[in-house]
Amino acid sequence: MRVGLDSINVLNRTEQPFTVQDVEPYVDFFDRHGNSNDQMLAHYLLGRAYHEHGEAPMALQCYQDAAERADTTAADCDFALLCRIYGQMADLFHNQRSPRLELNSEHQAVNFAWKAKDTLAAITFYGYLSGAYHMLNKMDSVLYVVKETERLCQQIGCPGLASAFLPMAIDIYLQRNDNSEAKLAMDKYERYSGFFDSSGNIQPSKVVYFKYKGIYYENTGKLDSAEYYYREMLANQPDLNRKEAGYKGLLSLFHRWNSPDSIAKYSLLYCQTNDSASFAHSADEIVRAQALYNYEEQQRIAHRKEREASYYKNLMIISSVILLLIAVVLYSYFKKMQQRKRAELIAANTEYASLLHQYEQLQHDMKLSQHDMSKYRQEKEQETQVLLQKLALFQDVPQIMDHWNIEKAMLDSLIVSELHSLARQAKQPSSKQWKELREFVEQELPTFFNKIDNKEVCLSPQEVLTSILIRLQFSQGELSALFGVSKQRVNNIKRSINHKLFSEEGAATLNQNITSM
Repeated sequence: MRVGLDSINVLNRTEQPFTVQDVEPYVDFFDRHGNSNDQMLAHYLLGRAYHEHGEAPMALQCYQDAAERADTTAADCDFALLCRIYGQMADLFHNQRSPRLELNSEHQAVNFAWKAKDTLAAITFYGYLSGAYHMLNKMDSVLYVVKETERLCQQIGCPGLASAFLPMAIDIYLQRNDNSEAKLAMDKYERYSGFFDSSGNIQPSKVVYFKYKGIYYENTGKLDSAEYYYREMLANQPDLNRKEAGYKGLLSLFHRWNSPDSIAKYSLLYCQTNDSASFAHSADEIVRAQALYNYEEQQRIAHRKEREASYYKNLMIISSVILLLIAVVLYSYFKKMQQRKRAELIAANTEYASLLHQYEQLQHDMKLSQHDMSKYRQEKEQETQVLLQKLALFQDVPQIMDHWNIEKAMLDSLIVSELHSLARQAKQPSSKQWKELREFVEQELPTFFNKIDNKEVCLSPQEVLTSILIRLQFSQGELSALFGVSKQRVNNIKRSINHKLFSEEGAATLNQNITSM
């Protein structure tokens, strides 16, 4: 049984797998027949089995049982094993975000390591205190522990041992904008950690370290270098920690560059990743462990974390619902506004087309009345003036025109009628219809068409079509509907035409200028 227990201890030391069932027979045996060291080892190995299988409460119980079986008054007490037991307990408490309990176990580990005359273990466990202080936000204590660990490592000629604790110091220096100290610590880490090759390339599993490089270069104004390291963390299938650090860094950079689109993008990505990280750090396992061991301080921390997680989860759900409702309301509002504007445009264009048709009919009646009674002609002339006044209101510059210059053949043409019909429906013509309009005007008004299509004038295709429609007395609303743009955009096009054709500023005189060509 002694040989069997030692063989499992070898598996543990060489990080090879073994199960709870492998260890339980030795626990039962040595609890009855073994000395204190044997019992301590058996319970410790059982705790390691539970630990590796993710059963933290059972692992804690086994470590506690192992520590209770140690006889610290005996000359042959295995202090080296006892320090490892407390070290494992500290590791569990650290993973469960219980820094005060971790500090207690870590101090015990340091104490028993010195008693075992294991200097390396004592210095290592002492260095781990920095992690607990960091979690408690006692940054001065973190820096003191890291510096003291460095000093002890220098004394025994192992400077690389202290490099494991340098990232916490680097983090604090960067938060305090102490960039010179941060650079010194980073240089030591890159030199002694063993994670960098001779070319300066970092091991893939340690790429998250680049967040410190990025923050350092951001603090020192080298933003391109900072962006490089932030993006390096997001390359090659990054894990959650790398994503969170990378998105946070890029968000900070784009705030500096005042890039709204990128700020919005990386705010969302960082928020989503941060939420995922928060849930991943849930402390459910330690809550069950606290129920077993009545660790009052640990229980308070776990319950607080649970309430915080529940609060932020509910807050996220409520925020999402509110944002969704706001989005729906805004969408409905803008949809209704769009439909109302389209209905108003259709109504205005319909009325304009109707007035134009009435004007054409009156012109026709007046020609017939030339050989008829003068009273009838006078009535028609009065009606004509009224219609001209109404038609003028649909132009961008309301005025009563002396002459609309609309040839009868052009008013009766199929393509002109089709365009008026499309404007009444707020629809846009096809490319074929636009082509037919150009060809029609080129045939009916060749002089006018040549002037507006002159390469020296440099009217765009849309400006040529706009000039044609103005010549045919299409209203501002009809132009807006046919081109599918706002009336303000139509006005801008007309200003450009007026400048190019007539060297005049603004759009006020364009209609009169076009009709007089």
